[in-house]
Amino acid sequence: MSRQKKKEKLVKPQEKTKSFLEPWPNLPQQLLDFMGRQHPDETNRFMQNISFLGVTKSWRSVPKQCSTKNAQLPWLEISDKDHFFQSKTQEHTLNIPFRRGEYWWYGRSTSWDIPWTHFHGCSHGLIVAGGKDPAMFCLLIPTSRFTYRSIPTWDPTIPFKFATLSSNPYNNNKACFLMVLTGCSTQAFVVSHLGYQNKWMKEENTLLDPNCSKRKLMQFTNAIGFEGKFYALSLQGTLAVIEEIESRFQITKLSRSRAVPSVFPKHFTEYLLESNGEILLIFLIFELSIRKVDKVEVFKLQMDDLSWLKLDKLGNRTLFAGTNYCMFVNASQLGCRSNCVYFIERATNTWRFYEMGSDTISPCFDDYGSQTLSPVWEEPIVENKFLVR
Repeated sequence: MSRQKKKEKLVKPQEKTKSFLEPWPNLPQQLLDFMGRQHPDETNRFMQNISFLGVTKSWRSVPKQCSTKNAQLPWLEISDKDHFFQSKTQEHTLNIPFRRGEYWWYGRSTSWDIPWTHFHGCSHGLIVAGGKDPAMFCLLIPTSRFTYRSIPTWDPTIPFKFATLSSNPYNNNKACFLMVLTGCSTQAFVVSHLGYQNKWMKEENTLLDPNCSKRKLMQFTNAIGFEGKFYALSLQGTLAVIEEIESRFQITKLSRSRAVPSVFPKHFTEYLLESNGEILLIFLIFELSIRKVDKVEVFKLQMDDLSWLKLDKLGNRTLFAGTNYCMFVNASQLGCRSNCVYFIERATNTWRFYEMGSDTISPCFDDYGSQTLSPVWEEPIVENKFLVR
């Protein structure tokens, strides 16, 4: 009796999947429309309130009984690798509907082939973007039609994960620097002087992360530029101040406290944002599943000792935390709820809001009491000669 030959499973060559063109920023539609109707100067001010995507982290091992005050905490790891580690392959299109003509930008109804579709950061109203060439990046000016600014050629052997500016280049171009986080530990960051378009300044990292139980070198995952300096968060929650000393960028200070939520969740997403002259740290906390936010916390950086102060109110400010950005607005100007944080619930892809005063999370409803994919509110009636309806 002859053996029956096993049927070999034919494996088809894996087809290249097209990269999803992600709208950026994925703000509520009413806020996008509001921004698009404004005078260009006002739109620029809105753009300067936007920071780039947050970073989601997970505890490697969650202790059964432990306090965040304990210095020997378990170590953290990146959990949203699709965003942080695969940012090079993600393509974006600008999602703000500027007016047609002088303020209409690519990504809406123009067929012009723009190469800058990979966004790596948004700082002081400018977008750091790359294209098909891994050595070419630029600063996009979203409120000016097809306008961008070149930056030095990049070394493709070094990862280009995230970028931010030290200050507003419109105020003082010669004092503005661009920092890139590589996601590596040995060469954790690279800096370029915008006033002199010639080279990148590379520094070898030799500092061990004081909050890493494995005694590894510091690896930065998030950063923000503020008043000419960089404030970078490591993977383990250590804040580092990076500034220019004798024409070299060095880590000059490290925080003693660890930037983690006050509770021990399974996962959390962190956002760094400048708001009214303060550096804020927003946590979306997932206690069980990464698809459901169970708690929100907002902290303010204390500049004197680099500690984080938990806030119980935001005043007239409202924060928006999307999947690829974070932003603050003046609630009375927009007409939305004040003293709260709007965020997207991944499980249902709907917007929810967290009220600071009552410490509660609620769904967003429209005027008819139905849960909406995007929050709506009644905008104030303002006589503004620059406002385009």
